[in-house]
Amino acid sequence: MASSMTMTTSFFGGAVAAKPAMATTRRSQLAVSASMELEKAVAETINTRRGLMLAGMTAAAVSSISKAAMAEQLLGGWTPVKDPSAPEYFQLATFAVSEGNKRIEEALTLESVLKVETQVVAGTNYRLILTARDQRPKSNNYEAIVFSQAAPTSLQLTSFKPLLK
Repeated sequence: MASSMTMTTSFFGGAVAAKPAMATTRRSQLAVSASMELEKAVAETINTRRGLMLAGMTAAAVSSISKAAMAEQLLGGWTPVKDPSAPEYFQLATFAVSEGNKRIEEALTLESVLKVETQVVAGTNYRLILTARDQRPKSNNYEAIVFSQAAPTSLQLTSFKPLLK
């Protein structure tokens, strides 16, 4: 009393279900049905394990990539900004010149922002290379470091110094 079976496969390549083509007796039909249920449960377990393994490997890869990217910033490295002429950096530079004027007792006027770099610490440090002018006809370049913590209103000028030409 033999019966023929048709097999289907899943996305992960394992057998999902076996369908009896035709059972010759009632007893063999129950045996085939039980066998199919067992095979289906085994296949689902294998597919679940494969899926979990794939998800775990993907998560590990993403985690290591993001850790490597963050490690550069966590080590205190400065990251250049692509567009130093953006309005938010001009505002930071205006703040730096205003506070710098108080320190060096001059009346500098901001002309332009040449370069911006950021450093992630307990907040963010911004290193700005800017051009400013006083009453003299020639402008000068300055380096300013501004610390920002959590909000743009909590700014602190850490350093402001002229650069040699």
